[in-house]
Amino acid sequence: MNGLVLHLSGIFSFFRIPYTSLVMDTYPFPPKTTVIGMVGAAFGWKEEEFLENIKKFKYGVIVESPGEIVREVAVIFKSKNAPIYPITKNMIYKPTYKVFLTSNEEDLINEATEKFYDPKYVLGLGDSENLFYPEHPKFVKSMGIKEEKEAKKLRCILPSEIYREYVTTLNTGEMVRGKNILPPREIKIPVDFVGKGKNRRFVSRNVFYYSGIELELKKPLEGVFDFDGEAVYLF
Repeated sequence: MNGLVLHLSGIFSFFRIPYTSLVMDTYPFPPKTTVIGMVGAAFGWKEEEFLENIKKFKYGVIVESPGEIVREVAVIFKSKNAPIYPITKNMIYKPTYKVFLTSNEEDLINEATEKFYDPKYVLGLGDSENLFYPEHPKFVKSMGIKEEKEAKKLRCILPSEIYREYVTTLNTGEMVRGKNILPPREIKIPVDFVGKGKNRRFVSRNVFYYSGIELELKKPLEGVFDFDGEAVYLF
């Protein structure tokens, strides 16, 4: 089975939470829909191809550095008689992530690795204003992976039901505080879409994310894969 590791970095990232308006907030890491959107941009997929291919991938993320939240405020002016109101956009300054992908279609993973080095469209970290700037020339790598049933510790995000059943309880009050230390927090992220046109809605899943720490597992967990020594849960 083949897997792909993608090192994501940039000056700013903005993974918009779709149900916010006057405050345009961001997810703290790229959701699955965003990552497969980047794959689609590299391939040059049309919308229908993107929606069809989301289900073909399993994904995982490690938040290497959560970055810092910065705010951009713009005043919206529509017409002389319309009210003027400010809109705040929350972005993340200099985050870094490791993204992991696999698929039952191994050719898809192998071809994606090549496409990232010569993408059809410009790659952005969430939107077209925040470009993806690789920190290293070899920012993407494909490799053979295998299931790791004896993993004891993880650094990746975990679905909430997995976190609650398998992770040893953390005493976050005793954690060492630092620039890249982020205690586990729960958030709802989009992982797929259903419907068409104006009736399209995202399918969400609750996950726990964190940074700078390792989670200890109470018992063996299926769905963990070994990416060249890094154990990652994929979903």
